[in-house]
Amino acid sequence: MSSLQRASVSFNKPGHIPFGAVQGYAPGGVPAYSNKHDHYFSGERNIEDNIFFGFKYQCVEFARRWLLVRKGLLLPDVNWACHIFQLKEVRDAATTESFAVLQVRNGTTTKPEADALLVYPSTDANPVGHVGTITEVGDDYVCVADQNYRFHKWESSCAYKLKLDHRDGIWTIIDDIDADEIEIPLGWLTFPGRANRPEGAPPVALHPSLHFKEPPKPYLLRRNFLPTESKANWLDMNNPAERLFVEEFGMDVSRTRLEEKVVSYYESNHEFHLRCVAYGTQLHAIFMEATAQVIESDEKLRLFAIPEEFWPRIRHSWKYQQTYISGRFDFAFNNETGEVKCFEYNADSASTLLECGLIQQKWAESVGLDKQDTRGSGFAVERNLKMAWANSGATGRVHFCVDEEREEQYTALYCMQAAEAVGLEGKLCILFDEFRFDDNGHVVDSDGVRVRNVWKTWMWESAITDYYAAREERGENWKPSPKDKVRLCDLLLGDDWEILYFEPMWKVIPSNKAILPMIYHNHPEHPAILKAEYELTDELRKHGYAKKPIVGRVGSNVIITSGDGVVHAESGGKYGKRNMIYQQLFELKKQDDYYAIIGGWMIGDAFSGTGIREDKSVITGVDSPFAAVRIKTDKLPHPVTLKDIDKMAEDE
Repeated sequence: MSSLQRASVSFNKPGHIPFGAVQGYAPGGVPAYSNKHDHYFSGERNIEDNIFFGFKYQCVEFARRWLLVRKGLLLPDVNWACHIFQLKEVRDAATTESFAVLQVRNGTTTKPEADALLVYPSTDANPVGHVGTITEVGDDYVCVADQNYRFHKWESSCAYKLKLDHRDGIWTIIDDIDADEIEIPLGWLTFPGRANRPEGAPPVALHPSLHFKEPPKPYLLRRNFLPTESKANWLDMNNPAERLFVEEFGMDVSRTRLEEKVVSYYESNHEFHLRCVAYGTQLHAIFMEATAQVIESDEKLRLFAIPEEFWPRIRHSWKYQQTYISGRFDFAFNNETGEVKCFEYNADSASTLLECGLIQQKWAESVGLDKQDTRGSGFAVERNLKMAWANSGATGRVHFCVDEEREEQYTALYCMQAAEAVGLEGKLCILFDEFRFDDNGHVVDSDGVRVRNVWKTWMWESAITDYYAAREERGENWKPSPKDKVRLCDLLLGDDWEILYFEPMWKVIPSNKAILPMIYHNHPEHPAILKAEYELTDELRKHGYAKKPIVGRVGSNVIITSGDGVVHAESGGKYGKRNMIYQQLFELKKQDDYYAIIGGWMIGDAFSGTGIREDKSVITGVDSPFAAVRIKTDKLPHPVTLKDIDKMAEDE
């Protein structure tokens, strides 16, 4: 192991507090909770005493709680935070009576006042805007309490102070905390004649007509669609990733080269999307929790059948690299019961990421689906890929290392484009001829650039296998020299432990199915977790089970047995001699003769989208077609900008 000079890297920025932790208390004792970072969306509703406040922990959720506690008023549902500025009235929470609000445009002769809602406009970087509460007003400042903007512990009863400019009789609030991105809020809403509720007053008894109404049942339906448009060349042949996709699969989202007159896709409602977001976010945390437990315990780590000589390296990667790019959950869904279940976490995978993040949207546009009041399910992938790379800790050149398969290459190129968009330099490396050893035994590329950051499609288990093969061929005392060829194990398991890998070596743990019994026993009541054991139990025999190797790839060596003991499906592969786990059977229902497995993407630490692999076999494999997912929506809300407010004023 080389000397350790690189500091540990993490998504947790200095001073930021974890998701759900209290940042501080606004006047009236209203707590503000951390949303972790501004690209994080939990998908979880906050419902207390039949009151829906919003999604944990968005800015609107805080504004709604604050208004109820402080004024006894209920903020109506809004699409985006910026739309709050367009409200004319709110409701008395106890009586349902309308209460008129006063809009005050920022940059007028009216001075801001405390106990008002401060609203930000839509911008290119943040189309939804933002809302907070003004807690104090001075001659040259206002204090603001809010959520999901800054993520530190408050030092007083507000999150931060903003500049209040007063010149020529005009009062303007200016957000110049970030000097590179100065923002001008739209204005504020006040509640004339409505006194603040006394400190410590009992909670408002919400009128029953304002109670939270259960959302619609989630659905995911396979649809057939007669295209309303026909764009022949809908992928960009000048884009290297898209060109490789076309060379491999043609202009076909399903990757089957079928030229169908009627196309198929999956339509979900918003509730299904929220369920995937919430479960994906929760499960990622659950798998990370279990990974920490495994790393701390020799007894648990032994269950993963990883050679002990690599344990120190795994533990080192966990300690020093808490950044990562991608992982994909395999979800199953039952339309009849509304249940979403997790089969496994492909935590060390990027396969079908291009399809989810780009191809399915461009395909939808090519056939006219984007005009059918639906939205692509991968809309957050590209944004979050850039965020993950920006916070990865990587600097300089990143080597994107792949096999000869085109699918691996176009996936690498897609990820590389996101890395380059945030200032990194990418280099695609197919196999290992690109690399050599320098005179010091370090791995360098053909430009002489030392390898410091590696994104890879190779499984860590493949590198371990290659390590033992190399040791057999080279001997125990081998030392690298410029005459030696670089191979997989040299790139991934060499002496330099300072290299950042994407994905890091500790991901051999959450991607290993030996973790599934652990997460079940840690969280047996979680609605998305299936019962799993290391031994076949009577209960699993009774209900049916899937027998899976702890290490495998794309459905290899899986045996599905029903509760009557009949084997319903079995797949081949090279992992049949590995240790096995037994997972409770969850019956998949066919739609149009296809079974669907939902791929739920974690990009960095944020859930980012879904895609589907479908097959006529209940066990999907590497060749199973991809299918697009469209989220049924009302028409997307219109942004509210400063120009919109100016026009509203002119119209009035």
